[in-house]
Amino acid sequence: MSRGVRAGAAGGVAADVAGGVTGAVGGPIVGVGVDAVDVTRFRRVLDRRPSFAARCFTAGERADASGSADAVQSLAARFAAKEAVMKALGSGIGAFVLTDVEVCRKEGTGATRHAPYLVLHGGAATLAGAQGARTFHLSLTHTDDVAIAFVVAEQSPSCAPS
Repeated sequence: MSRGVRAGAAGGVAADVAGGVTGAVGGPIVGVGVDAVDVTRFRRVLDRRPSFAARCFTAGERADASGSADAVQSLAARFAAKEAVMKALGSGIGAFVLTDVEVCRKEGTGATRHAPYLVLHGGAATLAGAQGARTFHLSLTHTDDVAIAFVVAEQSPSCAPS
């Protein structure tokens, strides 16, 4: 795996920008971001511009979405997550390429099976590091009509000001 910020759902395992694993979360909040995507409109964009998916999503994200009942709903939620990360970091569109934010899903069994988490690469990881954001919490939901992502970025306890 490439170096990057990896963060999971609340209570999940998180890694710092250098790729080390930490078990504790709970530092000061750096930012909060939320975004909603109109699924029907997103479907039209993907239909009209097939290259759009390759520019916005990693191969892993596209493969994971293809296993969903409706791949467009899954991609719309991931797109919302990417924009929510930008908002949580206080940046706008263009601060980094969209593929620098990757939405992955946990494996295993139990309550956290398939829980989404983020892996930040390149410019997104650099911006997160500059903002002191080491842990990200991600929640995704969608209906037939709308996909929503909510992101909380926080400092690791070791980065918190004293």
